[in-house]
Amino acid sequence: MFKTGISVFRSRVLARGIAQCRVGARAASTAAETVLKDGAKPMRIDRELPDPYKDRFKQRATFAVFATATTAALLLIFNYEKVQSPVVTNTMYQMRRLGVVRELLGDNLEFGGLLGWVHGELNQVAGRVNVRFTLKGSKGVPGEVRLVADRENRQQQFLIREWTVTIDGKTVDLLADGAVRTLET
Repeated sequence: MFKTGISVFRSRVLARGIAQCRVGARAASTAAETVLKDGAKPMRIDRELPDPYKDRFKQRATFAVFATATTAALLLIFNYEKVQSPVVTNTMYQMRRLGVVRELLGDNLEFGGLLGWVHGELNQVAGRVNVRFTLKGSKGVPGEVRLVADRENRQQQFLIREWTVTIDGKTVDLLADGAVRTLET
């Protein structure tokens, strides 16, 4: 009985060892033949990867073009915000209504140039406005508007300090003839 126990033990250990070898062999054979769900074999990289430093000039040129385009887009967006602000639209409305400006520039006042470009600081939250922009009318003569206004706190209206139109070197003060001294926003 003792011999049989040892022989049974040996046969079980040997059987387990052989079984483990078979499992390992099966795993190795199935790893090489792995098939994905869609029936395709997994991707293998059998070629050398590209050199990232190969076209440095092209990469730098592409980055420069990208940075320039992004900067131009940002400038256009920020200028659009200035042009559409209540301060500038109200100023244009008042300019269209003033007889002095219509006599000098004509009717149909619009921003000068291809795009209306507003230069200067336009910070309504801090209460500071110091802008200038060009405009043209039906007479085809360009003029430059300058508006400087400020306020001490949010409860007050903007007080206009300077509001002028310069046409062909001649400056017209729009506040001199008793025009609006406060700016509605």
